Amino acid sequence: MSSPKIAALIYGNQKHYLDHLAPLASLLGVPLIVTDFEIERLAMSYYPDLNLLYFDPVEMAERVVTQFDVIVSCLPKDLFDSLFFITEALHQKGLMNVWCPHGNSDKGHSSYFMEGLSKERWAFVYGQKMVDFLKEKGAFAQLEDLFILGNYRYEYYLRHIEFYQKVLGEKLPLNPKGRTLLYAPTWDDDENSSSFESAHSFLINSVPKEWNLIIKPHPHLKCPLETSKENVIILEDFPPIYPLLQSTDVYLGDMSSIGYDFLTFRRPLLFYNPQNRDPSEDQGLYLTQCGTIIGANENPFERIDEIDPVSFLKIQDRVYNEVFEKQQTLTKIYDILSETV
Repeated sequence: MSSPKIAALIYGNQKHYLDHLAPLASLLGVPLIVTDFEIERLAMSYYPDLNLLYFDPVEMAERVVTQFDVIVSCLPKDLFDSLFFITEALHQKGLMNVWCPHGNSDKGHSSYFMEGLSKERWAFVYGQKMVDFLKEKGAFAQLEDLFILGNYRYEYYLRHIEFYQKVLGEKLPLNPKGRTLLYAPTWDDDENSSSFESAHSFLINSVPKEWNLIIKPHPHLKCPLETSKENVIILEDFPPIYPLLQSTDVYLGDMSSIGYDFLTFRRPLLFYNPQNRDPSEDQGLYLTQCGTIIGANENPFERIDEIDPVSFLKIQDRVYNEVFEKQQTLTKIYDILSETV
């Protein structure tokens, strides 16, 4: 299944792309190209069976254009072309860029985001919900081919579950007798989606001794955290999500795509709503129907025992199936990409 003509690419220090492109590259049997030493270190540490290539940023365009035909990336076409168009012109060769999403976030409904994909010719999606989003934003009709990945990152996790159990045991000294809440806020983008600034201090001060609290800030968040509490872990530079979710009893988030990933485990979800938007009218709050919205100064640990998790299972299953369809066979996807160029 391996071929030198297809590769995945992370250009620069884009840590939030790693958990999407590394598993996909591994499952497709193609190399992952990186241009940042920190990304290289994280990829080597947390993604087994990955064919990893480091290209110096100065040489990256030349090496990619001369060695590969198809590049899978999270970059929209305009950004991708800005990296390669001069080298492509010099070699009179065009690369095929296949866009890969980095999560199924609800962000972008009220801002210019998905419209930036209107020039893509090939794209990966998880399932129907992302297809509908592309259609809504006028970024679907121009596509020449669309590939359904389903929940491929969970599949990758299951293939390497023993490796991740060992890594997690070393990385997270959790109290095995306590329950674990994961707080995974998104970054403070143009839609003011993040709950981090208003919620993190209160949350840390509220955690009971019998609970474990893991805070996993988005890589774009620049707010350093420190705590002396033994049952609070600030988890940075740990890209793989599914090993973390497997160890989580309750998820707390805002508009991060990790909430959709957590639907895999059919467990309780809590949400902050930083701008007090109306979930009945705002598509950006679509995921909140799968759990409970709480206030920034509301103690989530007191709310959890009030929630009947069974009452949300039906809606969680429905939304999960909207987001993650049954994937096309990865071998078939690889063959189609190989035949397209």
